[in-house]
Amino acid sequence: MSHKSNRLIINCGASSIIAASISVEGTQLRINKIYSEDLQYDYSSESAWLDATTEALKSLTARHKLSGAATVIIPGDQLLTKTIRIPQVAEQKRKQIIAFEAQQSIPYALDEVVWDSQEVGDDGIETEVLFIACKADTIYGLCDGISASGLQVEAASAATILNYNSLQYTEDELNQDLLSVNIGARSTNILFANANGFFARNIALGGNTLTQSIADGLGINFTQAEALKLKLFESDCAEADDATTKLLKDCSDAFVQRMRQEITRSIVNYRRQKNAPAPSTILLSGGASQLPSLGKQLEAMQQMSVRYYEPLKSIDMGPEAAKNVEDFVPQVSEIIGEAASAIIAKPAAVNLLPEEVKAKTRFAAKKPFLLAAAFFLALAPWPVVMSYKKATVAYVQQAESFNTIAAPLTANKSVLYELSESAKRLQDDIRRVEGLIQSKANWIQFCAELQLSLTEVEDVWLDQLSVVRTQPEAQSREGDSSYSITLSGEMLVRESIDTGAGGVDRALLTRRIKQLQSSFIASEFVLEAKQPVIRWTKLNNGLNVLPFLINLSVDTTKPL
Repeated sequence: MSHKSNRLIINCGASSIIAASISVEGTQLRINKIYSEDLQYDYSSESAWLDATTEALKSLTARHKLSGAATVIIPGDQLLTKTIRIPQVAEQKRKQIIAFEAQQSIPYALDEVVWDSQEVGDDGIETEVLFIACKADTIYGLCDGISASGLQVEAASAATILNYNSLQYTEDELNQDLLSVNIGARSTNILFANANGFFARNIALGGNTLTQSIADGLGINFTQAEALKLKLFESDCAEADDATTKLLKDCSDAFVQRMRQEITRSIVNYRRQKNAPAPSTILLSGGASQLPSLGKQLEAMQQMSVRYYEPLKSIDMGPEAAKNVEDFVPQVSEIIGEAASAIIAKPAAVNLLPEEVKAKTRFAAKKPFLLAAAFFLALAPWPVVMSYKKATVAYVQQAESFNTIAAPLTANKSVLYELSESAKRLQDDIRRVEGLIQSKANWIQFCAELQLSLTEVEDVWLDQLSVVRTQPEAQSREGDSSYSITLSGEMLVRESIDTGAGGVDRALLTRRIKQLQSSFIASEFVLEAKQPVIRWTKLNNGLNVLPFLINLSVDTTKPL
């Protein structure tokens, strides 16, 4: 008998939210119910999105009596995505290296965001990962909004990558190169997909861009321009005069032209980074993809097949969902992608839920069982209390008997204590001798790894290696000191340092020293490393050497 599960998935877009109850039976998805709620706010004000989403969640949940745990999908315009290449390292060190590399590439401190990553490629030397982050204030605000609506958030997914999952589920195992263009209200998710993997990016171009263009052209406010745009989507501009119709067409053509430029730029970047062929087909989705003639214009401009994506062609429909599911076709692909992640072979999945919220969710799931356990625990003492009085006399007699037997043994207590303390001291001495023997072999291996790293980087040597040990204030018998290794050395600069000839490439020298540091981090004896210290004084004084200082934190379980 196949396993059947049900999920509530909520896609939080820039202009509306869509909630779907989806069941999974074996490898088949079924939409049981699907609802939507428009957001009531000025779409041109990005800061008002979170409050509007919270109110829409409350309204949607109350109207349709939704309850239980829900997975929320965060829109692309609220996410920060970055492709990062890292050296192949052990799984337990990967997150640390990704964090180090990402901090150099994003405009926020890592403690201001919640982030996760998805591996998208591996050439045997480096691993390519997609770093996805969302501002912590946004995540916590969204979680509070979901909780206020009566639901419990169990996961926070990223809309940027979910079309890869839905394409795997609906497009015959991706036997061709496809380009998914999901045009939302505020941004567009562009995703290249084939049987080997995917490449994704988000661009700040969406339906609101067209709305703002109409508002600027006609001198009207954003809300009025949005109404005109929706009429344009329905090809119903009969009430507009000729000048207005012409301006709407001009704005539409300009929007399509900008979209074509972004698609072309994305294709060029994809082919260069992945060494892959151009996609054979463009699949359009998203609410703003309903612009009339968009598909035909893109097909003519890009010289490739363009069609509207059909995310529901492999999905079963429940009786209630079948009544109105066609209204959601342009906007449901991310929900299908999130639901399909549990049954496809190579899902793309991240969870941007903060650890604090995850812990609360786990506790909430256990709460009914804890209450039941507490109830039965409260009842448990009653049989014991009833029999306690009968057993008290017998226990007292037994206790007196035991005290009589234990009296001679108590006299030897101090002798036994001294012997126990002596045994502990001997055990400590043995442990220190064993550590000394082990650290000798570890030093030999560690020095060999340092030599190999220096050889690989070339033109670099170490002048000094020092060990800095930190003794804890109150160390237990089984505790170890924490310590670090400081490596100071120099790199030979073969390039001319003549400023008239352009000088040296400091960025290149910095990357070489960071490459050396990364190879040191790969050692099993090293936990982490601080930012390398590079001294440019000698270069500035005309010497072709570049001193540097690298500080490595040592794993105390593998002593040196």
